[in-house]
Amino acid sequence: MFLAVASFSPAVSLACCFAGAFCICATAGPQPDVVSKPGLFHSLTEPPCSYCSTQNRKGLVRYDDVVIAWIRGAHNGGAIPLRHFLSAPRVINDTYGLFFYDPDGGYVSAFSKDKGYEFFGWRKGVMVVKGPDGTLWSALAGRALEGPKKGQRLQRLPSFLTEWGYWLMLHPESTAYNLFDGKRYPLAELPAEMSADAKASLGEIDSRLPAGTPVLGVESGSTSKAYPLDLGRERACYLDQLDGASIAVFWYKPTSSAVAFSNKLEDRALTFYADDGSPETAPFKDRETGSRWTLAGRAVDGPLRGRELQWINSVQCKWYAWAAEFPETAIYAAAAKQ
Repeated sequence: MFLAVASFSPAVSLACCFAGAFCICATAGPQPDVVSKPGLFHSLTEPPCSYCSTQNRKGLVRYDDVVIAWIRGAHNGGAIPLRHFLSAPRVINDTYGLFFYDPDGGYVSAFSKDKGYEFFGWRKGVMVVKGPDGTLWSALAGRALEGPKKGQRLQRLPSFLTEWGYWLMLHPESTAYNLFDGKRYPLAELPAEMSADAKASLGEIDSRLPAGTPVLGVESGSTSKAYPLDLGRERACYLDQLDGASIAVFWYKPTSSAVAFSNKLEDRALTFYADDGSPETAPFKDRETGSRWTLAGRAVDGPLRGRELQWINSVQCKWYAWAAEFPETAIYAAAAKQ
């Protein structure tokens, strides 16, 4: 059932503060399934494209601007600055992909290209979007909740969150949307607090981790797992087995970036680790060849230079959002960090 809720006045509420500035109210009593606010944000469709290096020369994007970078495809992928293109519309429909920005859940989801999607509301604190045929989708999981396509999934694009300046070091030739004179699209700062409407849609929160804990949520086959990100380390690599697949999760604190890859290159197994002596552009190495690897999963020197790793379905978000969409998720808890 989907309800339009303009305000929320629970009989009982307990204020619970979590990591950073993240603060929510855990409420007693029944919760609305969806807080619907269609029309609150207006999608951006097929903005004209350019290149990162070209747009950077305009001086309109800060080096520390958060971007969602897609890491495969023509021109070595591309990057979208959130303040300039996603913070105001929340949804982009484009030939390069379908992008959903949910500042409450702390994520940007990137899916295969499609059109006709628009913001709809929130469910369990997670953004809901409406497809062209009226289907309602979880913006985080890409799962159809209600409508003609109920139960289907969108295909996630290889992507990760990083900063504009860092991505420029890796791939200045990659795709970017044209900023023109900086006035064509509304510039909106990234929200610092959870919205009242998102809070109103919250149900019971999985208490295994603090709600605002940053995690990388990973899917492999029918299995899901959350990898809490170590904010005390500049760079880290988590090695794991997930549904029979060997994976490596890369974490790089300076840009708050996390991403998962297969540790196999064709038939060869590689053992990755975070190397404190490697440059910021390639913070990871494999023990078998000594090749250095970027956050985009590309080897930039060593015997494997030029090779690319297989990206593993993953998205960086807050724990409460991941647990809401994947309630059976496991949590990575191994002590060894490579």
